[in-house]
Amino acid sequence: MPARRLALGALAVLILLLGGGIGAGVWKGGWEPAPKLALDLEGGTQIILQATSRDGSAIDADAMEQARQIMSQRVNAMGVAETEITVQGGTNIVIDVPGQLDQETSRAIRQTAAMSFRPVLGVVAPEGTSTGASDAGGASDEGGDEASTSGEESSAPPADPSQAQFSGLLSADSSLAPPAEGDLAHAPWSLDWLTPDIQTELMTADCTEPGAQQEMISQAASDEPIVACAPDGSAKYLLGPEVVPGSAISDAAVGTDMTPTGQPTGYYVVNMRFSSAVAQDFADMTSALYNGQGATDAFAIVLDGLVISAPQVQEPSPGGEASISGNFSQDEASQLADQLRFGALPLEFDVASEQQISATLGADQLQMGMIAGLIGLALVVLYAFAQYRLLAFVTTTSLLMMGLLTYGTLTVLSNIPEIGYRLSLAGVVGLIVAVAFTADSFIVYFERVRDEIREGRGIAAAVDHGWDRAKRTIVASDSVNIIASVVLYLLSTGGVRGFAFVLGLTTVLDLVIVFLFTHPMLQALVTTRFFGKGHPWSGLDPARLDRYVPAYAGRGRVRAGAERGRRGRGDDEEEVREPLAVRRARLEREAAEREAAERAAAEGSTADAGQNSSVTDDPGQTDPGPDSARQDDAGQDDTEEQSR
Repeated sequence: MPARRLALGALAVLILLLGGGIGAGVWKGGWEPAPKLALDLEGGTQIILQATSRDGSAIDADAMEQARQIMSQRVNAMGVAETEITVQGGTNIVIDVPGQLDQETSRAIRQTAAMSFRPVLGVVAPEGTSTGASDAGGASDEGGDEASTSGEESSAPPADPSQAQFSGLLSADSSLAPPAEGDLAHAPWSLDWLTPDIQTELMTADCTEPGAQQEMISQAASDEPIVACAPDGSAKYLLGPEVVPGSAISDAAVGTDMTPTGQPTGYYVVNMRFSSAVAQDFADMTSALYNGQGATDAFAIVLDGLVISAPQVQEPSPGGEASISGNFSQDEASQLADQLRFGALPLEFDVASEQQISATLGADQLQMGMIAGLIGLALVVLYAFAQYRLLAFVTTTSLLMMGLLTYGTLTVLSNIPEIGYRLSLAGVVGLIVAVAFTADSFIVYFERVRDEIREGRGIAAAVDHGWDRAKRTIVASDSVNIIASVVLYLLSTGGVRGFAFVLGLTTVLDLVIVFLFTHPMLQALVTTRFFGKGHPWSGLDPARLDRYVPAYAGRGRVRAGAERGRRGRGDDEEEVREPLAVRRARLEREAAEREAAERAAAEGSTADAGQNSSVTDDPGQTDPGPDSARQDDAGQDDTEEQSR
């Protein structure tokens, strides 16, 4: 099978996959059949968060900028593209989310409290009781075995979903007895934090609705024990004071869970690393919990007043690095890693307002942008027909294929939740610019083919040789565009980033179109009589391309236009196209005739010189006689014969 058929077939499969995927997504998965629009074209939701410091001190600009960056990373990690997050008024962060705000994004934005790491002192059932506090208090006064029994009864929670994710969730320790009265400045994992007041709070707190308890925790000091709930209300935790703040996490990433023999288990782990300032604090906590110095051997990760994870310590972490395992799927591990990386904020925030906003540019600007793009496309097509005649058919169909691929790719990227691309007006500008870059690739290719025809190659051979040279230029040019797009995307934000993304994507698709469609299509067209024979309207006519211009013929010789069989453009008679063999024979015949004429001229000059010499030597001779006349006639006949 010819290579051009394979290339065209590959492109057809790619377009069918895109179209089929979009169709299946619209039918089954709730996809949109078109790219989603960004905030400037569609509007969306605006949330204003008001900042407050934990200690009542003044809010500085650096803390607000750090909070803005963390929120931006949080939202971008969820694939919500074209979200605008700005600081206004010194104490407000304004978040503009395009389109309809989904529940997951809303929850991520509202999780504005700090993250903390606390030792787990116990886990009980989520329900709160009005009498449990007095029972627990009486048991603690009696101490010993009755307290242990009471603790066993109160700490038999149902299966916690997070326990399946984090190995080592423990129920309350049986030795949770009330401490003797005295100083409460103890290690965070010490049992001495279990005072009657905290026992009362533990038993009365209701975690079946975590919201109320979440509000109480947000007002608690970091050096006090707290009662926190699981996000789904399945468990209630008694936690010691904060050991490490969440802002001290320097990195968190997803890794593959391995067996002791180095084989993958099929699950994932979350690897986290703390800054050097708190690495020793985390190491002390893990060592104490591992050695049984705490009520349990687990610590909790608290985000926005909820326990998002409570892993068991299986070994100390002396270097400030740790891994959290527990049969995670990749999505679960990625979500936890994002929460660890972006969960901590230097300030506390309250939602001041939430409202729907209209598009800042709207449908009119989008319509005008599309009209501008269509006008540019029409001008490119008209220029192609004026310059390349019907060869512009390849340009037009290539641009159509480019449009299909771009539309399908942007639609797929818009509907994938992990990416969530949205088309902004800057992206529309990128699409318009892409038309020029794509047309430039076609021009480079066509002009290289026409140069080969001007140099004397046949049309089919010119296409192959022209492609060999043009593709290097096209790849080099597009590579520069891709590098520029990547750099611009990494160093910019907002609309400029959207422009860089579209520009890079369309440049890659340009290479796909040129290699899989434009070149194979031109190869197929030159096999037809219209293009292969160089019809004047094909754009490949050798006469119109000035093929018969003077050309270098080798050995320091220039072959003139007359030697190459060119007819004057002013001649009335129709130009005759000579086959290569006939033209070669004609040129050889003309060269032989010229050489014979030159020899005849040279011999004639020699004979005339001899005759003049004879006349000068014998001036008295007036009658040459019949023999001399016959000799002269014979010499003249020989000269004429040679000339013929």
